[in-house]
Amino acid sequence: MDLELHEGVRLHVLPNQQFKTTQIVVNLTTKHQQATITKRSLLANILELGTEKYPDQTQIAQKLAGMYGATFGTDLQKYGQLHSFRFMMRIINEKFLQSDDNLLADAVAFLAEAIFNPLAKNQQFDGDIFAREKENMQADFEALVDDKQSYANNQLSQLYFQNEMAIPSYGQVGDLAPLDAQNLYQYYQTMLTEDLIDIFVIGDVDEVAVVALFKQLPFKPRPVIDIQLNYQQPLKEVVSEKIEHQPIKQAKLNMAFQIPHQNAPVERYAAIVLNALLGGYPLSKLFVNVREKASLAYYAQSGVSLATQTLTVQTGIQSSDLTRVISLVKAQIEAIQTGDFTDEEITQIIAYLTNSFEASLDSPRSIVERATVQALSNKVTEPAQWIANLEQVTKADVMALAKKIKLQAVFALVEENYAAN
Repeated sequence: MDLELHEGVRLHVLPNQQFKTTQIVVNLTTKHQQATITKRSLLANILELGTEKYPDQTQIAQKLAGMYGATFGTDLQKYGQLHSFRFMMRIINEKFLQSDDNLLADAVAFLAEAIFNPLAKNQQFDGDIFAREKENMQADFEALVDDKQSYANNQLSQLYFQNEMAIPSYGQVGDLAPLDAQNLYQYYQTMLTEDLIDIFVIGDVDEVAVVALFKQLPFKPRPVIDIQLNYQQPLKEVVSEKIEHQPIKQAKLNMAFQIPHQNAPVERYAAIVLNALLGGYPLSKLFVNVREKASLAYYAQSGVSLATQTLTVQTGIQSSDLTRVISLVKAQIEAIQTGDFTDEEITQIIAYLTNSFEASLDSPRSIVERATVQALSNKVTEPAQWIANLEQVTKADVMALAKKIKLQAVFALVEENYAAN
């Protein structure tokens, strides 16, 4: 059931009898932009730690324990051109309780407290909590440099997008310094009044009761944001390339290809199959030919984003093998373009993807992700239709799409003494 509680405030109830828990997610969504991403990331840390009624983590933990071990937290997600801040709560289904407690009502009341009554005074967040979490976030940003694969992914995004679309969902260190307890609190009030609100409730619930509870939340009507989820970076004539030297033992080679706009539904599903064939399933070309046969990679995989029309390749290699691996990755793309794979492989991949998709339907978090994308894109595809669309993909469809992709960016993180051949 989908219901608009107010303009720009939507409730999505997804009845599901297979879970012993009820999952509640409140999404606040706006444009993904540099001016606000880091603020939202810092808020995700602060808003978990205290409210007016429960001013510290101990009291929050005690309250959750009293709700039969409920869980509460915040999270961030980037969906194409959109950025979602979410409050999440999970409670046991009341049907399994040996009491008459209205646990769902208690959960909604707790969420209302967390969302609308954060620990603040005089229009600013608690000073001690703010200072500590800002310092922690600074340390987290500095630690990211030590996660070489994440670092390489971020550097590839910088090369590929070359605009604020390259900023990850958690923001960037350069935007942290100007934030203080007052301006961050003011921005949070803006979020509450302007962000698109999507509330998801998943579990064996009474829809009428759910609607009645969430109508009580003091969200106000707001203009619906007019931002498309999907984004495609303009095609570059010259591939952006960067080699960076660091004191490392395992080099990273990441590559980004642009997938053209999929003009027909079959092309969207062909992109999913293409990614699996290249590096997204256990017998992919990157795994078999680059990692196993050539022994040129510690790992070799690919990923696809239909929201940004990108296909990416990630490998861990020896610095001395950089040129060979780049050539071999390109050779795998060319092999797909020329049809160097069988119909049987496509059948196996579709079966693998179908099984993975069906398994995801057993996860409340995956269901929330799927429902969020559908709500933000205003496109609903039922699971049976998704599988049917996937099963229509042919070898010819994958070849045709592979011929259209364009290499756009190459980032290599190599050891200090590496010298290009």
